[in-house]
Amino acid sequence: MDNRIELSIISPMYNEQENVAATVQLINEAMSGFIGFWELILVNDGSSDGTLEAANELTAQYDFLKIISYSENKGRGRALRKGFEAAKGEIVVTTDFDLSYSPDHILRIHDELAKNPQLDIVLGSAYMPGGTVEDVPFFRKVVSKLGNVFLSYSMGGNFRTITCILRGYRRKALELLDLREDGKEIHLEILSKAVALGYEIKEIPAHLRGRKKGGSKFRFKA
Repeated sequence: MDNRIELSIISPMYNEQENVAATVQLINEAMSGFIGFWELILVNDGSSDGTLEAANELTAQYDFLKIISYSENKGRGRALRKGFEAAKGEIVVTTDFDLSYSPDHILRIHDELAKNPQLDIVLGSAYMPGGTVEDVPFFRKVVSKLGNVFLSYSMGGNFRTITCILRGYRRKALELLDLREDGKEIHLEILSKAVALGYEIKEIPAHLRGRKKGGSKFRFKA
């Protein structure tokens, strides 16, 4: 079956025990109309609660589910790189585990890549025209938006959202990037290397909602 997988979905998880079952169920529901084979790769980034156990229990219920795990918390970049290494799909979509971006975004991003063969990367953006932000604390929203503006300016000002995990890639394009970052800096690393290689990159509107369950992983860094 691996050779026929069209879409790989990757979602890092860290201390998400109370969200595991709901996240997998919601992604499965969102994928119900997908024609073809797909896989959901959950990467357990050294959780200290029952996240791994909860995820492993679901593998008997869902044949599309794959679990990658390691014991020490390394960061989002390491989790994504592990997911990229395991992905079998020609198209790879990454999303946050708490589904602050609802799972219907996955197929929107997949379809954008599928219908536009010249594209290498598709970015979900809550800050471009048509995107929205809902139930996110004002301070977090301002810091995030200003940070993205600054980073975009440093790269030529062509992107509205640089730090978001909601993205789609052609797997062959990912394989050429030689990624090394372990933390959230991986988002900037991917884009900077993709721009340097002349990749075709497109942003599409996305809808960001504040986390409903569990603790936020947002941290302000000066």
